[in-house]
Order: sequence, then structure tokens, then C-alpha cells
Amino acid sequence: MLFSCALMPGIPGPRSGRSRGASATLGVSVSVIWPSMTTKSPPTSPWHPLSTAPGHPLAAIHGAEVGVGVRLAIEIGPQSKVGSDYFRAYLVSERLGRTAAPFLWGLINRGPFPGFNWVEVTQSTNRIALEDGDEVQIPEGIDIEIVRVLGTLVPVGGHLMIEYDSPHRAITARALMANVPPVATPLGAMMFAAGCGVAFKDWYISEGGREGARKLQGFRAIDAEHQERRERETLEALEAFMPLMRDLDWGIQAAVRPLADAAITLLRERLVVPDGPVAPRGV
Repeated sequence: MLFSCALMPGIPGPRSGRSRGASATLGVSVSVIWPSMTTKSPPTSPWHPLSTAPGHPLAAIHGAEVGVGVRLAIEIGPQSKVGSDYFRAYLVSERLGRTAAPFLWGLINRGPFPGFNWVEVTQSTNRIALEDGDEVQIPEGIDIEIVRVLGTLVPVGGHLMIEYDSPHRAITARALMANVPPVATPLGAMMFAAGCGVAFKDWYISEGGREGARKLQGFRAIDAEHQERRERETLEALEAFMPLMRDLDWGIQAAVRPLADAAITLLRERLVVPDGPVAPRGV
């Protein structure tokens, strides 16, 4: 920026061999080139294609098919303060193209111990805009497949955590508030089917409200003994809850009863439990 000023008496001018006490004469103009204070470098996006991080665990699900002709496209972001990697996901349809914006944001962490290996979905939506301006809703079948694919990133002893504050998780939120067993909620049932539901923890107040949305945390079993023990506990909890189902709001009851029935049937078959009360483990 070009800045021009007329020097006033008593204000020293440019060095010209005069003593320090010499003053410039009124009316002498000096042009000074100042660095521009408004010029900024173009912002750098923190999001990058997975090709910039060879060997990253998320590469295993980049391009994964979650519907007929529908695939995931993953971008990696910056690291959190604890070293976890942010990521976001788009959908790419052979017929409709790529979504104009991400539909899911999350974190992934890797570490030397089972509990250090996890995936967290921090935000998601089931209504997405396309590049042509149209908006579509993600079908339930694709939602189920997305959770299943995310579950493949979780090793034994790790966990999958998914927020349920988004509008499309409203039934899960209401069911958990009504003390429905997590495996019988829509989100919990998907996590259970993905192998990340041997046990659950409901973060209905995330670290005192400082860590964002409410989340459901589902664990993958450490070994076969752990899985059998936890599944027996889940079956007992489900069957104890069934008589209380009639007290639920009809909307919640209609959503969770089929899921509870399906989970009970599956667990009884898996644990080889005949009709009747669940026997204690080892009996």
C-alpha cells in the first residue's frame, strides 16, 4: 500500500547527514511503501483425500459399497489433541453422483491396548443434498450398512460410539430415556448386528456436557468367553424388560418390540437356550 504524508516541523525526516536535532521543512512529502495489512494467504483446507495418508486404517472402508451402486467416500482431517484422526464421509451413487456435502463426521483412534482402538461418529444426517441441488433421504437399509462398515474398523476389545442427538435418531433417544435395553433400540440393534454390541454404555450426559452430543457406545468382545457371558446378560435383561413394554409410549413400543423379539430369538439360538427362563451360565 502506498502511503504519502507531509512532514511537520519537529518530526525527523529521512536520514540525510543531519544531526539528530535537525527537522524536516513543512511541505516536504515523503512516500513510504507499507506492507499491505489486508492481503492474506488463501485458506488451506484441513480435509484431504485418503491418498495423502497411505496405509491409514480408514482406507479399508473408502469405496465400500453400502447400497446398490452406492459407495462411501472418506476424507481425512486434522488430529485431535489426543492424536485421534478426524474424518468425514460422502456418499457416491452411480446414478445420482456424489453428495454435495458430507453426511457423517467422526474420529478414529488406534493404540497398543484394546480400549485405545475405537471409532466415534460425532455428527450425522440422513438428509443429504446432491450437486444438482436436489435433496434425498438415506434409506434405512443403507444406514444399517454404513454402521456395519464402520464396525469393521473396530478390532476385538475396541468400541464403536455413535451420537443419537441427530433428528433421525430421535426414536433411539426416546427409547433410551425410557430405559429400553440399548440392543432393542434402532441404533443399538444396528451396532449389535455390526458386532459392536456385546455390551453398551449410554453417554446421555457426555463428560458433563463438554464433549458434544449424547452417544451410544457399543463394545466388541475380547474373546468367545467374554461374548458368551455378555450375551447371556443381554438376554436376561431383554426378557426381564418384555413385561414392562406395555407401559411404553405406543410409538416407541412399535419401534422397539420387533427389535427386542429378534434379539431374543437370535441370542437364544446362539446360546442354545431352549424355551423358558434363562439358566445361569454354566448350568
